[in-house]
Amino acid sequence: MTPGGAPTLVLRSLCFALAGALVFQLFYLGVQPPAAGLFKPPWDALAHFLFYSALTALLWTAAAGRMPLAVFAAVVVIGGLDELHQASLPGRVSDAVDFLVDAGAATFTCAAMLLLGALAESGRRASARPPGE
Repeated sequence: MTPGGAPTLVLRSLCFALAGALVFQLFYLGVQPPAAGLFKPPWDALAHFLFYSALTALLWTAAAGRMPLAVFAAVVVIGGLDELHQASLPGRVSDAVDFLVDAGAATFTCAAMLLLGALAESGRRASARPPGE
């Protein structure tokens, strides 16, 4: 983090690379036979929520919090493409509930990141005030 609270270029680049690795594993490694039935209900919903929350947080940090709607849209589109992709795979099931969990994770994480950013900004402003104000 820089003194102003924004992530450094190195951190942003690392987060973008990690997000790319997550998407790669989702679409490439998710095709492999062991991926079918890896998580049984209701744990599959938790796995979806955690995966898409992590993806949202990584992309948010990579964008330095400057493009919240773009991050949200990208994660929701990736979730939709994942479900469409699963429909064509043997042993995998395309599920609207999974998509709703993916979108919910993106919504929750974007809201949390907005709140954390607002709290950090509030703290920076409070510490910048001269004593006694």
